[in-house]
Amino acid sequence: MHILITDDEAPARGELTYILGQLLPDATLHEAKNGQEAVDFLASNQIDVTFLDINMPGMDGLTAGAEIMGMDQPPLIVFATAYSDHAIEAFELAALDYVVKPFDERRLEKTVQRIQETLGKQGEVEAQHAALRAVLSEMVGREAGQTSLKPAIQKLWGERENGNRLLVDYGEILFVEADQKKVFMATKGGDRLQVRQTLKELEERLDKKKFVRVHKAFLINLDHIVEVVPWFSGSYMIKLGPESAEIPMSRRYAAKLKELTDW
Repeated sequence: MHILITDDEAPARGELTYILGQLLPDATLHEAKNGQEAVDFLASNQIDVTFLDINMPGMDGLTAGAEIMGMDQPPLIVFATAYSDHAIEAFELAALDYVVKPFDERRLEKTVQRIQETLGKQGEVEAQHAALRAVLSEMVGREAGQTSLKPAIQKLWGERENGNRLLVDYGEILFVEADQKKVFMATKGGDRLQVRQTLKELEERLDKKKFVRVHKAFLINLDHIVEVVPWFSGSYMIKLGPESAEIPMSRRYAAKLKELTDW
């Protein structure tokens, strides 16, 4: 596997190179100091995946990503950022993954696993490229060499058991559940779809005025609450959606919901 690491900060490149070297000892690692250098390198070298820092002087990561996606055989792209909320809702929609500085080895291990799984399926690679091209074309403005971000996209990818993916509006999500080390979202249409983010990551990403943690394993959409039923020891059972799906709310989280909704 050939990997290109693009970052204008040498310490960040070194850190990522070291961790990826540990996780993928057989991989060949290359480095670029900025977006333009990455684009030039990829124009004449076959690379499987590139890690692109978003905030770089000159050609930033998003603009470089748009250039790269215009190539005949682009690599998979993983975006890197020092800001956990920097455009993540937009580019994470279509990028293979994103990582936040300072890099976490356990998080990068998941990214590496995702890379390996995707590279093993040509159809997955092509679908990834098509989705990223579409999003970057909306996000990147070329006038005067500037990158302009449009409002964050209010959608989330979900995957069926057969591998098919659905792009779901936030408003269609009833709740998100952590189950057996996997995370699933339930929709108004009755789908139960696996999502690739952790519950903590989704708690940061989803609209905090509508999505609330009510249990260590559940985030719910307040717009779909049908009824709240007192349970025991200060806990509650929340009924959501047309089928009145029952979600437990612990006493710990009930206080936060009461405060948020002026209960």
